[in-house]
Amino acid sequence: MKLRGNLVGLGVLVGLGLLAMNANAATKYIKIGKTNHNFVQTQRTLKIGKRHSTDQVFTIPKGTIVEVKSDNKPDDHSGRQYVSLDMERLSYHLRGVHNNYQTKRILASTTNFKKVRVPQYVQYYTTQKMYPNNADRNRVADGNLYLGLRIPDKLDYTKPNWTERVYVTADGYLEYYAKAKMLNTTGKQVPTVSAKITKVKRVPSSGLTQLYTKQAIPSAVSERVSKTGEQQYVTTIKRRYKSSATINYATSNPHDVSSIDMAAQYQIKDRDFFMVTDYVGTSN
Repeated sequence: MKLRGNLVGLGVLVGLGLLAMNANAATKYIKIGKTNHNFVQTQRTLKIGKRHSTDQVFTIPKGTIVEVKSDNKPDDHSGRQYVSLDMERLSYHLRGVHNNYQTKRILASTTNFKKVRVPQYVQYYTTQKMYPNNADRNRVADGNLYLGLRIPDKLDYTKPNWTERVYVTADGYLEYYAKAKMLNTTGKQVPTVSAKITKVKRVPSSGLTQLYTKQAIPSAVSERVSKTGEQQYVTTIKRRYKSSATINYATSNPHDVSSIDMAAQYQIKDRDFFMVTDYVGTSN
């Protein structure tokens, strides 16, 4: 009887294992690329915990376009695919104010997400470009536009270096910061305005991306084009298709180039803005 009981117990364990394998095999996963920007749309309301936190939870409504990053553990051979959400890429009303925006892992299943094309409202910059692993070059291109033509020389990153910033989120909000830290989006930064984009008009041949909102946007970066309706204000981002370079020198030798910071040039209402695109190392 004891042998029979052991056999029954073993059979139950094997059966449960087979059920788990079958369930995992039946799960379909979205494909996550190797670029910095992977756009997906939530298929249900998600509640995702903040990484390294037991009580903070982000709530993402169904139908929200978000950016995700592959988050599989190297020693996980189960076949399951996981991602984490880049909450910093979402609008202020979803991300809130936190010191960091890393989330816990979530299953990259088609029950949770659907792969979508790059939204029109972020197409004022190239989101899908990447470099070989052995290239001494790091792609940035995060969509943040800072006032100016280029990254200032000898920028002191220990200081806030206050400036204006314009940003378009993954879920389609135009955010303007009248006072933002240059090249630093961490910490508790609150936008001057965060407005839902209601219409997008692009003229690629002229480098123009026009973002319409119903909510008022400061005149520093927008124009009012109507007193009624959903498209009352328009912010026009002009990509100039020009780049600038800031050369950084080694502290030990002022004539030795240590790295080069590349930036793309833009204009908003005839004022110059720049976006960091690449950090280029110098191999010795």
